[in-house]
Amino acid sequence: MNLKVGEPAPEGRIYKCSRCGHIKAFLEGEHAVPCEICAAEGKLNTWAKTSKRLFTISHDINKEFEKKRTISQRISDTITKFCGSMIFVYLHSIWFALWIILNIGMFAIFGLFDPFPYGLLTMIVSLEAILLSTFILISQNRQSAKADLRAEMDYRVNLKSEKEITEILERLKNLERKISRTRVKK
Repeated sequence: MNLKVGEPAPEGRIYKCSRCGHIKAFLEGEHAVPCEICAAEGKLNTWAKTSKRLFTISHDINKEFEKKRTISQRISDTITKFCGSMIFVYLHSIWFALWIILNIGMFAIFGLFDPFPYGLLTMIVSLEAILLSTFILISQNRQSAKADLRAEMDYRVNLKSEKEITEILERLKNLERKISRTRVKK
């Protein structure tokens, strides 16, 4: 089965141009593009499968983590995101200003429910700080785990790249030896 230009590749594989033999790699789902050589000559091509498969070890860590989040982690992330915004600061500024205005006697109709030094406000803010710090720590732990996984994936990719570069260098040395032997024979 040949892969036509514009079709999505059914699997990650190295494909060969059916006209000129040019090699191109397509990831699974990636749309096939025209062969550069054939396109330059104004010819259409298809891509034929080769026996070589593409093996990728890198993944989108962010998508993987999003899939595996529990409900409590989603809630924690949402609260942390909101608390790290300027809207949170503005709402708290308005809340504190209203609390103080109501408790210094400017509006006597409500009465003083928390007179200076605002013990109730202090207790509420302290409890809020305890809860917020817990939510922030939960989110930071998840971010730390994500960073550790990303570092592991980087290490694997680098190790694989190093191995492949070493193999390429070895092949180049062998090719250079063969070329120098044929020159000596002539």
